[in-house]
Formats: sequence, C-alpha cells, structure tokens
Amino acid sequence: MLQGNWTLVSGELEGAAIPEEELAKYSLVITGNQHHVKWSNSVLDGTHTIDESRSPIAIDSIDSAGLFEGMRLEGILESSGDEFSICFAAPGEPRPTEFTTQNGKAIILHKWKRQH
Repeated sequence: MLQGNWTLVSGELEGAAIPEEELAKYSLVITGNQHHVKWSNSVLDGTHTIDESRSPIAIDSIDSAGLFEGMRLEGILESSGDEFSICFAAPGEPRPTEFTTQNGKAIILHKWKRQH
C-alpha cells in the first residue's frame, strides 16, 4: 500500500503547521515494513505495522534511529490514490482518533504524495 518514495505536501507538528519552505526538506522511503524519513539534517529509521481492519487504519511504528529511537508510536492513516495522511500520538500516549495535532490530540500529522 505505501511502498515507494514520498514527498511531504503538508503537515503539523504539535499544533503548528509546517512552513511551506520546510516541506521540501522532508522525504520518505518505505520498503516492506521499513521506513526512512529525512528532513533537514535529521533521520528517522524504523519499522511499522499496519492494521487495515481498523477504522481509521491503525499504524504502529518503532524507530531504530532518530528522535524516537526505541520508542513505540501509535498512529492512524488514510490513503487515497497517490497520497496518504498519517497522524501519530506522542510515545506512550493513546492512538489519535482524528487527523489533527490541535489541542494536544497528537504530535505529528503528515500528508505525503508519491514520487513518480
């Protein structure tokens, strides 16, 4: 479902929109159940599991390198065509139920578009 190379088209971090000039600094590569996220000079590497039987679709991520190294993040995702949105709660917090970081409901919201 999410295999391939992705470009960030919009996002929020802890309730604040990611500035448009920052979006181009993000990239995502998904191979199997592994992800590699780059932005500016930072990297997140890890694995994830997806449960499509839940609504919204559930995703759990454990990073092996980067800001969340060794931590489990619970999230939700939705995909449509060549785009998907993903929203993660802070480590140790319950899975978000909606796609927003407003009012502390989650810490990360990203909308990605597939590179062709």
